[in-house]
Amino acid sequence: MPKKAKKKPVAGKASATPAVSKKVSKPKTSTKPAKAKSGSRGKRYTSEQKAKVLNYVNEVNSKKGRGGAAAASRKFDISQITIGQWIKKDGKPTVTKKSAAKSVVKGATRGRPKAVGNSIAATLRRLADIHEEISQTETQLAALQKEYASLKKGL
Repeated sequence: MPKKAKKKPVAGKASATPAVSKKVSKPKTSTKPAKAKSGSRGKRYTSEQKAKVLNYVNEVNSKKGRGGAAAASRKFDISQITIGQWIKKDGKPTVTKKSAAKSVVKGATRGRPKAVGNSIAATLRRLADIHEEISQTETQLAALQKEYASLKKGL
Protein backbone atom coordinates (compact mmCIF):
# COMPACT_ATOMS: atom_id res chain seq x y z
CA MET A 1 0.00 0.00 0.00
CA PRO A 2 1.21 3.45 -0.78
CA LYS A 3 1.97 5.78 2.10
CA LYS A 4 -0.42 8.63 2.70
CA ALA A 5 1.04 12.10 2.72
CA LYS A 6 0.44 14.16 5.79
CA LYS A 7 -1.67 17.21 5.28
CA LYS A 8 -0.34 20.53 6.44
CA PRO A 9 -2.82 22.65 8.38
CA VAL A 10 -4.09 25.59 6.44
CA ALA A 11 -4.14 28.96 8.16
CA GLY A 12 -7.66 30.03 9.07
CA LYS A 13 -9.14 26.53 8.99
CA ALA A 14 -9.72 24.40 12.08
CA SER A 15 -8.22 20.95 11.82
CA ALA A 16 -9.69 17.74 13.23
CA THR A 17 -6.57 17.09 15.33
CA PRO A 18 -5.45 19.87 17.61
CA ALA A 19 -2.02 21.23 16.88
CA VAL A 20 0.48 21.29 19.72
CA SER A 21 1.26 24.86 20.54
CA LYS A 22 4.06 26.23 22.63
CA LYS A 23 3.08 28.15 25.71
CA VAL A 24 4.10 31.74 25.57
CA SER A 25 4.91 33.15 28.97
CA LYS A 26 3.72 36.62 29.68
CA PRO A 27 5.91 39.00 31.62
CA LYS A 28 4.99 38.89 35.29
CA THR A 29 3.53 42.03 36.71
CA SER A 30 3.73 42.33 40.45
CA THR A 31 2.21 44.80 42.85
CA LYS A 32 5.22 44.42 45.15
CA PRO A 33 8.26 46.56 44.53
CA ALA A 34 11.20 44.56 43.27
CA LYS A 35 13.95 43.85 45.80
CA ALA A 36 17.39 45.07 45.01
CA LYS A 37 19.53 41.94 44.72
CA SER A 38 22.78 43.55 45.76
CA GLY A 39 22.90 44.50 49.41
CA SER A 40 19.50 42.97 50.17
CA ARG A 41 19.52 41.26 53.55
CA GLY A 42 17.05 39.95 56.08
CA LYS A 43 15.46 41.81 58.94
CA ARG A 44 17.74 43.13 61.67
CA TYR A 45 16.86 42.78 65.35
CA THR A 46 18.06 44.91 68.24
CA SER A 47 19.73 43.31 71.24
CA GLU A 48 16.64 44.18 73.32
CA GLN A 49 14.40 42.27 70.89
CA LYS A 50 16.77 39.29 70.93
CA ALA A 51 16.86 39.33 74.73
CA LYS A 52 13.05 39.42 74.88
CA VAL A 53 12.76 36.43 72.53
CA LEU A 54 15.47 34.44 74.35
CA ASN A 55 13.84 35.13 77.71
CA TYR A 56 10.55 33.84 76.32
CA VAL A 57 12.33 30.71 75.01
CA ASN A 58 13.84 30.06 78.46
CA GLU A 59 10.48 30.68 80.14
CA VAL A 60 8.66 28.16 77.93
CA ASN A 61 11.47 25.61 78.26
CA SER A 62 11.44 25.88 82.05
CA LYS A 63 7.65 25.32 82.14
CA LYS A 64 7.31 22.61 79.50
CA GLY A 65 10.81 21.20 79.25
CA ARG A 66 11.14 21.91 75.53
CA GLY A 67 9.52 23.71 72.61
CA GLY A 68 10.57 27.22 73.56
CA ALA A 69 12.12 28.09 70.19
CA ALA A 70 9.04 26.88 68.30
CA ALA A 71 6.69 28.82 70.57
CA ALA A 72 8.81 31.96 70.25
CA SER A 73 8.89 31.50 66.48
CA ARG A 74 5.09 31.48 66.36
CA LYS A 75 4.65 34.33 68.83
CA PHE A 76 7.25 36.74 67.43
CA ASP A 77 7.07 35.60 63.77
CA ILE A 78 10.79 34.84 63.62
CA SER A 79 12.36 31.80 61.98
CA GLN A 80 13.30 28.92 64.29
CA ILE A 81 16.66 28.83 62.57
CA THR A 82 17.30 32.45 63.54
CA ILE A 83 16.29 31.80 67.15
CA GLY A 84 18.51 28.71 67.23
CA GLN A 85 21.46 30.77 66.01
CA TRP A 86 20.82 33.35 68.74
CA ILE A 87 20.75 30.60 71.37
CA LYS A 88 23.97 29.13 69.99
CA LYS A 89 25.65 32.53 69.83
CA ASP A 90 24.44 33.48 73.31
CA GLY A 91 26.28 30.46 74.66
CA LYS A 92 23.77 29.83 77.43
CA PRO A 93 21.89 26.55 77.34
CA THR A 94 18.18 26.93 77.82
CA VAL A 95 16.78 25.68 81.09
CA THR A 96 14.80 22.46 80.78
CA LYS A 97 13.21 20.28 83.42
CA LYS A 98 15.95 17.69 83.03
CA SER A 99 18.85 20.15 83.25
CA ALA A 100 17.21 21.90 86.20
CA ALA A 101 16.95 18.56 88.02
CA LYS A 102 20.58 17.75 87.25
CA SER A 103 21.80 21.07 88.61
CA VAL A 104 20.29 20.23 92.00
CA VAL A 105 22.54 17.17 92.28
CA LYS A 106 25.70 17.92 94.29
CA GLY A 107 28.67 18.67 92.08
CA ALA A 108 26.77 18.42 88.81
CA THR A 109 28.62 20.38 86.16
CA ARG A 110 28.15 20.66 82.45
CA GLY A 111 31.11 19.30 80.54
CA ARG A 112 34.64 19.34 81.87
CA PRO A 113 35.03 21.34 85.09
CA LYS A 114 37.35 24.29 84.77
CA ALA A 115 40.20 24.58 87.22
CA VAL A 116 40.53 27.86 89.06
CA GLY A 117 43.21 29.90 87.35
CA ASN A 118 44.12 26.86 85.23
CA SER A 119 46.31 25.62 88.06
CA ILE A 120 47.21 21.96 88.30
CA ALA A 121 46.72 21.97 92.06
CA ALA A 122 43.05 22.98 91.72
CA THR A 123 42.49 20.25 89.13
CA LEU A 124 44.11 17.64 91.36
CA ARG A 125 41.98 18.81 94.31
CA ARG A 126 38.84 18.43 92.22
CA LEU A 127 39.93 14.96 91.06
CA ALA A 128 40.48 13.90 94.69
CA ASP A 129 37.00 15.19 95.64
CA ILE A 130 35.40 13.30 92.78
CA HIS A 131 37.30 10.10 93.68
CA GLU A 132 36.13 10.35 97.29
CA GLU A 133 32.52 10.88 96.19
CA ILE A 134 32.75 7.86 93.87
CA SER A 135 34.09 5.71 96.72
CA GLN A 136 31.24 6.76 99.01
CA THR A 137 28.67 6.08 96.31
CA GLU A 138 30.16 2.65 95.61
CA THR A 139 29.95 1.82 99.33
CA GLN A 140 26.29 2.83 99.39
CA LEU A 141 25.68 0.79 96.24
CA ALA A 142 27.26 -2.32 97.79
CA ALA A 143 25.06 -1.96 100.88
CA LEU A 144 21.94 -1.57 98.73
CA GLN A 145 22.88 -4.61 96.63
CA LYS A 146 23.28 -6.70 99.81
CA GLU A 147 19.89 -5.57 101.07
CA TYR A 148 18.31 -6.27 97.68
CA ALA A 149 19.78 -9.77 97.57
CA SER A 150 18.59 -10.62 101.09
CA LEU A 151 15.06 -9.35 100.38
CA LYS A 152 14.94 -11.26 97.14
CA LYS A 153 16.14 -14.41 98.88
CA GLY A 154 13.31 -14.06 101.43
CA LEU A 155 10.65 -14.26 98.71
